Amino acid sequence: MDLIQTSNLVEEAISALKVDPALCRGKNQGQWSIIYKGSTVWIDVFNFPATPDRWYFQVMSPLLAVPDKNVESFYQNLLEVNHTLFGSWICKKNDWTYVMFLREAAGLDLSEINATFDRVAFYCSDYKGKLQFKFEGSWLPKTTDRPSGGSDT
Repeated sequence: MDLIQTSNLVEEAISALKVDPALCRGKNQGQWSIIYKGSTVWIDVFNFPATPDRWYFQVMSPLLAVPDKNVESFYQNLLEVNHTLFGSWICKKNDWTYVMFLREAAGLDLSEINATFDRVAFYCSDYKGKLQFKFEGSWLPKTTDRPSGGSDT
């Protein structure tokens, strides 16, 4: 599948959520941002210059900033949570953690996109609350509470 085919499926899935995909598009083609099940969800369809004919489908949602205290215990908890997740995982990039899904776009269908949106958004919303409660007081006050934008691909 290429950018156009995959983008059409993504926009069909967004429309099924009763959201206008045009309002969710990012600054670059193949990017969308939606609020779903209480989570910000970023969707990216992209390729790499070295393999221009191979496209990827990525869905991610910002979970929590890495805490300032109890970091080792926080990471241990994330590893244990990862073991319970289906079709997604928690990862870290810079000072943030995310619930994420990534795969090649080849063979992707609408039902998988819908299921991925559901999983990523649900897991992010569910575990954000649980981890914030468990690690209350582990974050120092910050000027911003979430990263901006989706992937940098």
